[in-house]
Amino acid sequence: MLYPPFDRSYSEEDWLILERAHRRACMLLDRDPRFHPLAERVACTIMILFERGERDFGRLATMAVKREHGLPRAAKRSGARVSAMQWSGPDRPKYLH
Repeated sequence: MLYPPFDRSYSEEDWLILERAHRRACMLLDRDPRFHPLAERVACTIMILFERGERDFGRLATMAVKREHGLPRAAKRSGARVSAMQWSGPDRPKYLH
């Protein structure tokens, strides 16, 4: 499994944070958040980071964009999913376990 299960329910406030982060990340990546084929991958990244404790939508969006820019070219073109655990480099947040 590439992504962890999301077992808990989100509050309305949580969903607003997730939605704002996704819209901002897609805007920064020049992708339509509803119809771009890779928009779902950005949403999954944001949810993983949210589950790990980040609650600021701006930081969530920035980290998701940095992850997208850090993906190998083949994964970017093919839409292949890359686990957050495969995310490495200097931009990896220090608090990720």
